[in-house]
Amino acid sequence: MTAAGKLAEPVRGQVNADGILLSADPRLMRLHLRSGGAEGGPLAVPELAELCRLSRRLGMNLSRPAQASDDECRIDMWVETRFASPEKGERLSLEIIDWKERPHEEPRQMDPARARDFDRLEGRGVIRTDAALRIIAQQMPGDADQASDAIGQSLLDIYDVIPPSGHARLLEAVAERQPIRNQRVQEKFGSQHLYVLQGQPLIDKVGIFAGYRFAATPDIPETSDNDNKPVATKLISDSLFGFQLGPALRQPLGKIIANAETISSKLEGPLRGDYASYAKDIASAGRHLLELVNDLSDLEAIERPEFTVAADDIDLVDLAHRAAGLLAVKASDHQIRIDLPKEGEKLPARGEFRRSLQIIVNLIGNAIRYSPDGSVIKLRVSTDQEFARISVTDQGDGIAVEDQDRIFEKFERLGRSGDGGSGLGLFISRRLAGAMGGSLTVTSSAGKGSTFTLALPERE
Repeated sequence: MTAAGKLAEPVRGQVNADGILLSADPRLMRLHLRSGGAEGGPLAVPELAELCRLSRRLGMNLSRPAQASDDECRIDMWVETRFASPEKGERLSLEIIDWKERPHEEPRQMDPARARDFDRLEGRGVIRTDAALRIIAQQMPGDADQASDAIGQSLLDIYDVIPPSGHARLLEAVAERQPIRNQRVQEKFGSQHLYVLQGQPLIDKVGIFAGYRFAATPDIPETSDNDNKPVATKLISDSLFGFQLGPALRQPLGKIIANAETISSKLEGPLRGDYASYAKDIASAGRHLLELVNDLSDLEAIERPEFTVAADDIDLVDLAHRAAGLLAVKASDHQIRIDLPKEGEKLPARGEFRRSLQIIVNLIGNAIRYSPDGSVIKLRVSTDQEFARISVTDQGDGIAVEDQDRIFEKFERLGRSGDGGSGLGLFISRRLAGAMGGSLTVTSSAGKGSTFTLALPERE
């Protein structure tokens, strides 16, 4: 299987109201089957199925990143949902416009003796379980080579899962045959040592799930450099929002938004006007919190030392039209017109497709937020000194010269409260632009609107 980026043609599929995958292009069907699905059965790729459910609950088209994993690789996608007919209960179309494959962090198979040598060398223990998480082999750091008393017992009978994760989350990963990363556990009995588990699902020779192999690293409390006194052990992994709190918060927030939208739209029957207004406010607050969770996830990602972006071949005109399409409803709510470059134009550039789209969506979203109703937002493209540029110009109040550097700082909103922003969007966007070898700048003056310009390297 070869890695791919932005697709020449989207990968398409259709899902009915019961979640059944009615049709799929070969690439999507292959992923569906490898995820445990069957032809004519429910869509088996968890994140895609959840996105379809959310789209139906909200009654609107969605576009967002998603991840999937099979036995061979991990897949990063950008997925769009579209209702196939005006009747929102009918078929839902999936279009995957970005598809990147990368190998799992650990090899699928390694000679057991060699793996044992590496584990001992690096101070790790090993736990082997069967498909029901019963321990069939265990060798922990410092133990003798004899069989452990834990053999035959359930992993969850021997170890407590340390919050913020819990047994249910661990079992969900096992049920989906997913790798388990940075799971902290503590022995229930005896010395009650702490360990960090890295688990890899095992597949037998006939392709049947056979259990897990866990590498167990002692989780030693950090010590101060000055007095060597123990300090509090970290109970939350470094990937707090990306892998733990983010997914945990998105699901309940999605339910809050969906239910509040249902109430405010009076789909279930007549409702007092003030109650419908309250529900609309709840939905708006839920969307604000959901955007904040997404921003914090992005913030965490870009501040990791290993953060990198892809170098895709992209077209800034195409991205402008895609971003405007995603925000068309929001703009129309304020009678704002988005003036776009002609569709026949092209401006090739180098940058990660998903991240570039994210930046342009953020710039247009800000322009809508701070522009007067009935105004025009203009998007223009140009080239200059080996860079391709796209600018977003609004007719808002503008930004004073002394404030133009501040707006790119974390949580900076120039004293504007209640505007629905987190104060992170421009900070994240500028960091992403820099990571792609480009820049994000602003020109503005008080009372005369603002122009934000994203510059990316021209495609050679």
